[in-house]
Amino acid sequence: MKPIVVFALPLLLLQPILSAISAVAQQSPSPDLTFHTSSNLVLVDVFAIDPKNGLPDQTLKRDDFELFDNDHPVALTTFDTGKQTRPLALWFVVQCSMEGWEREGSRFFQGQINRLMPTLKHLPPQDQVAVAHWCDNGDSQLDLRPTSNIDDAAASLERVLTLKRDASPSDRPGELALQRTLQLIVDTTRSSAREPLPVVIFLYGDHSGMPREEADHFINELLETSAIAFGLKDRRSPNMWFLLGEQKEVAHYIATQTGGEYLAVAPDKYATGLEEILRQLHFRYELGFKPETLDGKRHKLTVKLAAAAKNQHKGVRLRFRAAYVPVGDGNK
Repeated sequence: MKPIVVFALPLLLLQPILSAISAVAQQSPSPDLTFHTSSNLVLVDVFAIDPKNGLPDQTLKRDDFELFDNDHPVALTTFDTGKQTRPLALWFVVQCSMEGWEREGSRFFQGQINRLMPTLKHLPPQDQVAVAHWCDNGDSQLDLRPTSNIDDAAASLERVLTLKRDASPSDRPGELALQRTLQLIVDTTRSSAREPLPVVIFLYGDHSGMPREEADHFINELLETSAIAFGLKDRRSPNMWFLLGEQKEVAHYIATQTGGEYLAVAPDKYATGLEEILRQLHFRYELGFKPETLDGKRHKLTVKLAAAAKNQHKGVRLRFRAAYVPVGDGNK
């Protein structure tokens, strides 16, 4: 699976832990995505970004938000922020090195995972880390299930990054391997008693493509678990500017559609990029509501700031998922 185009974002180190400047958020998510609730309570993760400084706005209150289901206002059943939100299961996902394609995949991160350790060492105790990979020859695997042992995660990542595979004569094996890896993450999340928020973090140049309908299908699988995807790309990786007939930059596309984003960073800013991602996650808002009907159909989600909050927090932009499908546990 050949890697995709990256949008370079400037990063600024403001303080040692969780202090990177946040990229400008997108206010309107795509209307084509689906978020299946796993129970009658729908949780919507919302990032509120102040474009003046790029940092999360941490001062919003429950009454500052308005939530709409298919453009109809709904009352919030739950409201959590910061330490009250679900713990994280951080899934670091990499691609095997391919002969002749080292710059487009995850190769730049080999031998560099130690740069991420200062940030990972300061994760809250309830958060966990995990490792998975896929290869262009069709191999896919969960290398480390969620654990609190950061050293094990770092060692596992470095082991996986040394894997080398020959490039396939077609893109298909790699496309299917990525889908299988993401499905394994979804299945692991569903079987977890802790019910963490799964966060996929691609360490990957992303010079890839895939049929749009297939990309949307497994994005929907991720959204059933309320997963969010982010990505870190080494700035030395080439960009893909065009791909005829397919969705280019698949990992970027997944990140955008699940409410996350993709960052392009230099090696000395790997930790800064991860700090930025974690800062957004740890200062997100979780809005919960009960759908009026469990009709199994796609419902558009919209989150807005109330008029008074919009005046008080001028320019703050919200990033969130686009939709959900209300189904009860018995209909899954």
